[in-house]
Amino acid sequence: MNYSLSSWRRTLRATLVITLLIQTAFGLQLHEKKESPYDLALKGRLVGLAPGETRYLKWAELRELPNRKIVLEGEFVPGKQEVTAVMLSDILAMLPREAQADSLIATCTDGYASIYNEAFLTKYKPFLVLEINGKGPEQWPPEGLKFNPGPYVISITEVIVPEAKTLLDAGHKRPWGVDTLEFVNYADRFAGFYKGALANPSDVIKEGRELWVNSCFSCHNQPEKNLGGTKAAWPMQIVATHATHNAAYFRDYVRNPTKLNPMAKMEPHPHYTDAQLNALIEFLKVTMATP
Repeated sequence: MNYSLSSWRRTLRATLVITLLIQTAFGLQLHEKKESPYDLALKGRLVGLAPGETRYLKWAELRELPNRKIVLEGEFVPGKQEVTAVMLSDILAMLPREAQADSLIATCTDGYASIYNEAFLTKYKPFLVLEINGKGPEQWPPEGLKFNPGPYVISITEVIVPEAKTLLDAGHKRPWGVDTLEFVNYADRFAGFYKGALANPSDVIKEGRELWVNSCFSCHNQPEKNLGGTKAAWPMQIVATHATHNAAYFRDYVRNPTKLNPMAKMEPHPHYTDAQLNALIEFLKVTMATP
């Protein structure tokens, strides 16, 4: 009985220490309950956060983080606009994340998802938009925009990193409707793409893997591994089946979906070269054969 009471007290003290760490060490308070549609959900590898648990940051708390004003051209509405933004790398640094948490997955209200690994964060400097022309998400959509991009938007810009304008499928790194950030270890989360036949792939398959992770991943999920966005009706296995057994159809569909299906919601990718599509097909063929 005494041992149990002592153990309970130690556990309580440890819990209080962890809670205090989360709330004060980084100047942020993570809330257990969502109290507003503008509270940003946080999941994954945060100190003291059990698997499956979620914490929340309020917009006002995010607004108190180091931020910068960025003048963008045509980002949300025609012409110039000024956004107030917090760099994703700062959010990653200021929260009590586990040492292995080197990447972020942003998910949106419609199931769309974007992955930002350590190399991307360093090179392209993505940022979380808090205000557009001085107005926060409770006053969105901004004048001139017909739909609401909130509660949050993540973007990149050549204003900060000139190379951003040459990034293939840059739109996949500019998700709108972001409501959750998940802290992950990239190697752990994508382990299935780096083992078995994918442990030592050809350069072509490597290129296809990068295309999938940085573009197709946004909409197409692997349900059994919870890997990818859920916006698209076709999970990765169905996409891979088409790529493997009907490559001509796959190429045409990726480039111009509505030509083959007038009801298709997928965005066209006419800019994909034959080499890039071949690389994607070869990668998907391997995933079909890799358990």
